Amino acid sequence: MPSLMGYVRDVFKKLDEKHFKILEVIEEKMSRYEVVPKEVIISSSGIGPRAEKLLRKLHEYRLIWAPLGIERGFCMNYNGLDLLALKFLVGRNVIESLGKPLGIGKEADVYDAMSPDGRRLAVKFFRIGRTSFKKYERHRTALISARSYIEASIKSAEQEYRALRMLYPRGVKVPKPIARNRHVIVTEFFQGIEIASAQYLTDPLRVLGDVLENVKKAYDVGVVHGDLSVYNVLITPEEEALIIDWPQWISSSHPMAKNHLKRDIESLVRFFRRRWKIGELPEEYLDIIKSLYGETFLTSRKGV
Repeated sequence: MPSLMGYVRDVFKKLDEKHFKILEVIEEKMSRYEVVPKEVIISSSGIGPRAEKLLRKLHEYRLIWAPLGIERGFCMNYNGLDLLALKFLVGRNVIESLGKPLGIGKEADVYDAMSPDGRRLAVKFFRIGRTSFKKYERHRTALISARSYIEASIKSAEQEYRALRMLYPRGVKVPKPIARNRHVIVTEFFQGIEIASAQYLTDPLRVLGDVLENVKKAYDVGVVHGDLSVYNVLITPEEEALIIDWPQWISSSHPMAKNHLKRDIESLVRFFRRRWKIGELPEEYLDIIKSLYGETFLTSRKGV
């Protein structure tokens, strides 16, 4: 099966407005049908006799699939959703070209891209369902109402983009949001490696403080990451912290917010102690932690 780059290179340019109209009809009707009946697609498209031929061509390109057979009906898949989102982003002059993958994960893929004015971008395609959707659903309470992995991906993108738009203007170190469509988020290009992969830091204690300060800034905005770990905190070439992956954020007023903060911060502190042999935390770090989830959780200066 072709990669996303393969679809962009070999398929995207073969599609006209009527192909995209069929894709949009299937996308819209999936809110009502698990498998959208062929006759519903044809009648709703308003295209006429050519609609059936277009359906077969989209199926041939693997932009839609027919779990019950092509005579029964069709569903959207990620290939079709990708091209719909890219068409929108290209049409709105957000993206001019898509480049190589920057990261392939369990729940999203990130690609290098360029804007029409020459800015380098990062484009994130959510891919919920790559592992078990049911398992994902149990651990992402905001997605309980999602009826499919595609809907879960769209909701995840909505959630993350909303968080970035709240956080970035308030000085929290997150990728700068540019645009969103469907399951795709566009941000300014960013560089960094996961803390979990970093072998050397000039001043690890300062980096830990940087993370804590940004968690506090986010909390003051009303946002708790919800799943902060050494895998979604990046270290930039300048050794600044950048916090990524916000689709599961919760409000700071959520009844579980302090529990999430306690779990995530204590896990990060334990990692820094183990990896970089950090001893006693400075008073200002303890003050940040205390302000986030209370002194009752602090067992000692060294035992966070």
